Amino acid sequence: MNRAEFVVALAAGAASPTSARPSADIEIKRDSDALLAPFSVAIAVHNPTAQPIALDFPTADMYRIDVRRNDDVVWSTATGHKPLLIARRVDVFPGVTRLASQIIDGTTDDHRAYAPGRYTVHVAMLSTTLSTAIDEPIAFAEPLTIAQARGTAGGTVVSVAGTSHTDAGVGELRDVTGSLRLSRPLGRQTTGTYVVRGYLDAVGDDVQFTVGRFAPAYDNLAAATPPVKP
Repeated sequence: MNRAEFVVALAAGAASPTSARPSADIEIKRDSDALLAPFSVAIAVHNPTAQPIALDFPTADMYRIDVRRNDDVVWSTATGHKPLLIARRVDVFPGVTRLASQIIDGTTDDHRAYAPGRYTVHVAMLSTTLSTAIDEPIAFAEPLTIAQARGTAGGTVVSVAGTSHTDAGVGELRDVTGSLRLSRPLGRQTTGTYVVRGYLDAVGDDVQFTVGRFAPAYDNLAAATPPVKP
């Protein structure tokens, strides 16, 4: 082999895709930044080579997702979940492979609404051949007051916060700005602040808030189990 042939071979070896490794990426998809609005995390793997790459997993779980507020994990796919000790292999073909999509309902592990503010969605790939971790920021807005909710157009889905009250079987949400009739009570012995997601409906000369879903506010249920640590 002469010098010119050696240089060509060296360049070909440096450009060889065999040394390239797969990488993971995540995308957060959401319709709203309001509290209790669900969002999804889509996970994709990029194979930069021209050949399929096998990803090996020691359990049936391919990933772990944590929603973190500062140093606390407020929600995790690992909570209350014991991975099945079944090894699996996934072939990732050249290009981008959509690996999974996880819907997160916007409540904590102890079933409270998130507090407004900034969080981090942390995704760890659990493959022995792809053990990367990815962080993506996400933020949640302050809930509306009763007065602000009353000012929204009928049918517009919003999240509002207040204390729950029941009078003669009729549910109400109250705060310092007013009260709002609910389509159904939030419970018999609800205490503290609740976040309610739904929309306004006209009822006679007034309006009613049609309840889609609800949860205690993040600072409610102080006796609940504290968030798990990573």
